[in-house]
Amino acid sequence: MIKFNRSKFGSILILTFLLINYSRSIQFNNQINFKDGNEVLNNVEDKRFNNVLLDLHMERDGSSNVDKNKQISAVYGLIERLFNFEMTLFFKLKIEESQWMTGEYYEISTESIEEKYSGGLSTVSRSSTKNITFVTIRADSGVNLAMGLQYYLKYYCFCSYTWSGDQCSIKSFNQLPIVPESVSIPVISAYRYYMNVCTFGYSTTWWNWSRWEREIDWMALNGYNLPLAFVGQEYIWYRVFSDLGLSFQQITDWLTGPAFLPWNRMGNVNGWGGPITMDWIEKQRDLQIKILERMRQYGMKPVLPGFAGHIPGAIQQLYPQANISVLSTWCNFNGTFYLESTDPLFAKITTMFIGELIDVFGTDHFYNFDPFNELEPPSNDTHYLRQTSQSMYENVLMADPKAIWVLQGWFIVDAPEFWQANQTQAWFSGVPIGGLLVLDLWSDVIPGWTTTNYYYGHYWVWCMLHNFGGRSGMYGRLPWISSNPITARGLSPNMVGIGLTPEAIEQNVVVYDMMSEMSWRSTPPNLTEWITQYTHRRYGKLIPEIVDVWITLINTVFNATATTARANMGAPESFIALRPQLTFGNNSFYNPSILYSAWNVFSLVDDPYVISTETFEFDISEFTMQSLSNYFMQQYFLLVKAYNASDIQTLSTVSIELLDIINYMDMIASTQGSLQLGLWTYRARLWAYPTNDIPTLQNSSNSNTAPYEFNARNVLTLWGPSNSVLHDYAFKLWSGLVSDFYSPRWELFLKSLVQSVENHKPFNKDSFNSMVENLEEQWVIQQTIYPTIPVGQAYNTSKYIQSHLKII
Repeated sequence: MIKFNRSKFGSILILTFLLINYSRSIQFNNQINFKDGNEVLNNVEDKRFNNVLLDLHMERDGSSNVDKNKQISAVYGLIERLFNFEMTLFFKLKIEESQWMTGEYYEISTESIEEKYSGGLSTVSRSSTKNITFVTIRADSGVNLAMGLQYYLKYYCFCSYTWSGDQCSIKSFNQLPIVPESVSIPVISAYRYYMNVCTFGYSTTWWNWSRWEREIDWMALNGYNLPLAFVGQEYIWYRVFSDLGLSFQQITDWLTGPAFLPWNRMGNVNGWGGPITMDWIEKQRDLQIKILERMRQYGMKPVLPGFAGHIPGAIQQLYPQANISVLSTWCNFNGTFYLESTDPLFAKITTMFIGELIDVFGTDHFYNFDPFNELEPPSNDTHYLRQTSQSMYENVLMADPKAIWVLQGWFIVDAPEFWQANQTQAWFSGVPIGGLLVLDLWSDVIPGWTTTNYYYGHYWVWCMLHNFGGRSGMYGRLPWISSNPITARGLSPNMVGIGLTPEAIEQNVVVYDMMSEMSWRSTPPNLTEWITQYTHRRYGKLIPEIVDVWITLINTVFNATATTARANMGAPESFIALRPQLTFGNNSFYNPSILYSAWNVFSLVDDPYVISTETFEFDISEFTMQSLSNYFMQQYFLLVKAYNASDIQTLSTVSIELLDIINYMDMIASTQGSLQLGLWTYRARLWAYPTNDIPTLQNSSNSNTAPYEFNARNVLTLWGPSNSVLHDYAFKLWSGLVSDFYSPRWELFLKSLVQSVENHKPFNKDSFNSMVENLEEQWVIQQTIYPTIPVGQAYNTSKYIQSHLKII
């Protein structure tokens, strides 16, 4: 152990030592000799793995020392953003092969320096010592270094960095805890995929660079090395179709507005919410360049878009002989134009698109394109399906000889009546093993790998979809996701990773915390132990009553059956956020008293530190909101009963209570920054302004911002025209949205019911729907400016609501 004697210059000497140590750490990494090759999966003996997919994975071991130092620097930057620059001096980061195992890994260890304090001029000699801890993290890549950092922060520092707030009591280097024995973790998943095409419509649409930087840091901490990178691709489409002869207007007539671009990219919708401007297209291009740069600095391999055959209809005027058809309608939107992959124009567009893509964004050779996402192919003939996938793959391979087609497997579980065994096998047989990486998108509920004989030998990723549309609500399948990926890996050697594929993020962080660990876990965790550790890092202290609450929740609220999860498409819908009607059914899968009791326990916590944390504040707001949603459902059934009995007194009383619950919902949501409608709409409006001329909130609305605001409001509510079958699909229990959109609908509904009983007339559903559609249409085109700053403290607000409702 090294010892220092503190003097008047002690701090300077220590800092000098640290700087030298930091410099030597970097120099040391410049001198590392790396061996070639790596085992992607230790238990895979299938010789088919010797192909392009494996070669691409192994390329990271052949990268230069410059690349490795960039990755190390990226993780040091992450530490600085989490803490400060001083803290980086106490971490030693090294990229090197493990001495103990083959394959990917990370390793954490610490060493201590003893600092001696002298008693100065006192006649009584006094001295004491204090240890300073240095943390060493070794890994084979930048992403895995970050994952090692995350392991240390979670399991030794008890820190939590999440979408819904951070908690970390470590503020200074002298608080860094030791690791008693070196910890080495093999990372058994070669690929850790992140995001869903829809996430770019329901979550990330309006993000700026600072928000993206935070998310990429989150990806690195949780080990995701294969992120979907779909921002800015409209610039590439613009260049390609312009070169083919289309005008800017013809191109933008095809493209949708910003919030609906994911479904334009998958061929579901054309035009809706548009047109977008060249200013938006170029800003998104510039943002994508930053996103890709940071992802690659960590050593990630971003998945870029490819060409799936979806084209502007106007192209028929230039290529009248091209084999173009109109696909079936999607959710009542008009059918879109589709170019057959065997047509020469398909190969031409693919080559142009990939060429332009590489020219502007570079490439890591992974391309996602989904030709038939919730769309029926022109034919179910097996020869046609095999030929289609084969030609698509061959076309992208001509454009990039190292190309890997990343395919969402959603179409299999979404339309099983079309994609039967013969059709599915024919489709997958068109691509050679190694050329395709299949995302089993909803493994957590409806796995495709079990019905396709493990995707007929193709490499695939076990994915958790979990959330649809970003809908609010507590829900998960923790026991399942903590075990089934391990089971699947044992049964299918061609399962090469795990993934997160939610349609929207920033919710139910406990579920995503667990799922992210499945990239390295080879045995299921003890859930009681795991959730105990989770509560420690979530709130900074172990409070037995809170631990007991979470143990109950993982066996109830976060233990939905597959049947329930499939029926609800994720979390049970909150009646508050649905267009009112008399025929709602009970969609809850647990006893509501479980949440009421949990809410009560949280309201009794009196530890000052715990109450002050962002994470506790968010969680008590979430418990409150879910309890309110559950209670609203209970009272709704009383309302229906009173209406059917023509009990006007009970009907009136319950109506008032329902509106009070909605008001309380908006009140508690207003305490959280992430639950503000104003933040969503303000971020949308900002895209109409130059990046160097950001307006204040109150001055941010004008005619130029109206299209952006329309997109932001419409996707959350109507999702299309007023008669859209998708209305309320992407509901959010956000402050402002609850008070100004959901509440007026229920006021109108409850008033109509009371009048119906008073006038002895049946409820006129058609008349009500007409009135409510008009109300919705008016709200969607408004430009009301909503607050972006939270109001009040969730803890106090929650207790206030609880005292007034007296549910428990």
